[in-house]
Amino acid sequence: MAKKKNKNKKKMGWRGQILMLSGIMTAAVFLPSTVLLLIGMIPTPFALLTDRTRGKNKVITVGAMNVAGCSPFLFELWTTDHSFVQTMAIVTDPFAIVVMWSSAAVGYIINWAMTGLVTATLYQRGQSRQKAIQKRQQELVERWGQEVTGNLPLDPQGFPVDQGQATPTKNKSDP
Repeated sequence: MAKKKNKNKKKMGWRGQILMLSGIMTAAVFLPSTVLLLIGMIPTPFALLTDRTRGKNKVITVGAMNVAGCSPFLFELWTTDHSFVQTMAIVTDPFAIVVMWSSAAVGYIINWAMTGLVTATLYQRGQSRQKAIQKRQQELVERWGQEVTGNLPLDPQGFPVDQGQATPTKNKSDP
């Protein structure tokens, strides 16, 4: 008999539906700003598609830098006409697109650099900790002897066997 596949799809609750409805209404009211952000924020969904980490650090970094790159043009739209004509003037300006998307590229670079820096730092800390542990182990061996290492040969009963000691013979009285 074939097993049924469990589909773990979460249904949107009433709070999520209200939030989505209010977001759609807000986007419709501020449509020129929405169009500008949709075009300017194109690199961020691609970061979401490529980021497989648990905390989605790449999405956060790229998205934050992308918003920073879009904000001067969004402020320009708000302070001037806030119309489709002004939105299209900003969106068709190659300088504006380069600034918006290059800021997302800076987010990718920051993510890449910080990942490398954190990795190198954690690796160095691990190496330092390993050296400290090895030094402490050597101190314990000097103080307590080779027995504390756990590298001694053991007899069948689990007791350490001295290297110069012969194996004990079995007594006739032992069962």
